[in-house]
Amino acid sequence: MNLAGINTNLLVALNALLREQNVSRAAQSMGLTQSSMSHALAQLRAHFGDRLLVPSGHRMVLTDRARTLIEPVGLAIAQVERVFAPASTFNPSTSDRTFRIVATDNIEVFLLPRLMAVLGTQAPHVDLRVHHLPVDWMRALANGDVDLKLGRQYRIPAAFRSEELFEERFTCVVRQGHPLRSARPTYKQFAELSHLDVVPTGSATFDTRGFVDEILAQQGLQRRVALTVSHFLVAPHVIAASDLALVVSERVIGPYVKPLRLRELRLPLPLSGYRLTQVWAQRSEGDDGHRWLRRILSEVSRDRAR
Repeated sequence: MNLAGINTNLLVALNALLREQNVSRAAQSMGLTQSSMSHALAQLRAHFGDRLLVPSGHRMVLTDRARTLIEPVGLAIAQVERVFAPASTFNPSTSDRTFRIVATDNIEVFLLPRLMAVLGTQAPHVDLRVHHLPVDWMRALANGDVDLKLGRQYRIPAAFRSEELFEERFTCVVRQGHPLRSARPTYKQFAELSHLDVVPTGSATFDTRGFVDEILAQQGLQRRVALTVSHFLVAPHVIAASDLALVVSERVIGPYVKPLRLRELRLPLPLSGYRLTQVWAQRSEGDDGHRWLRRILSEVSRDRAR
C-alpha cells in the first residue's frame, strides 16, 4: 500500500478511539475538540468501509472489524514511539524501575535467590513483582501488564520472543523408610505406588492425567494419584510425612532431600525432561532495561545450571 495517499495522523486517532471506545474521551486524551475527533472517525470509517464504533444502549462498542485492528494498531504505535523516543538512558545502578514477572513457584525457588543477590549489587533500586503464572499469561504479556514469563517451554505466537534458560530432568522421591525398598522400581512397582501430583493454580481442568500416566498406559498400567496440590513447594513436605511418591524436577527437589530425609528412586519411565524459558512481547525487544533483565536472568540460569 502507498502511504503517500493516507493521512498517517489518523493512526494516533484510531488508537485513541480503539482504546477509549468513546469519541469524547478519545478527543480529550489527544487534546483535541470533539468535532475534530468526530471528523477523524468519519475519515477512518470511509477508509475502512466500516463504522468501527457503534452505539449499544448508552455506550459505544467496537465492531468486529475494529477489534481486529487493536493488536496491529498497538504494535504500530509502539514502533512509532520507538522511532521518536529519546535515546535510552537505563542505568541499573540508579534505575528505580519495577519489572513484573509471572512464573511457577518451582522456577521461582530456583532462580530468585541468586537473581536478588545480583540485583542487590548491580541494581539496588530495581524492584520485581513476581506473581503466579496465570492461564492467560499471553494476554498479560501482549497488554503490557507483564514484562516476562518464566516457565516451561511452549510454542508461542509470532508476537512474542523467547530464550531458553536451562533444561530440567525428572526424578522420583519418597520418604526414608518408605515401604518400597528397591531404589530401581519396575513399571509395575512404580504404578502401584500412591502418587502426589502438582497441578498449578490456574490449570483449566482438574484432570490430573499427564505425561507419566500416558507412558504407564502404554504399558497397560495405571497409577493412583492420591493427592494433588497447587504449589510445588508444598509437595516435599507432604512426601516426607507420608507414603506418597512424587515425580519432580531434580533441581527443585534437590535442596529438600537431606533436610527432609527423602530418598530418590530411579525412574523406570523414559522421561526426556523439559526446557525452561523466558518469554517476552516483541515490543520489549529493544528496551534497554528489559534487555538488561533478560541478560541477568540468562546469566543466573547458567550459573545455577552448572
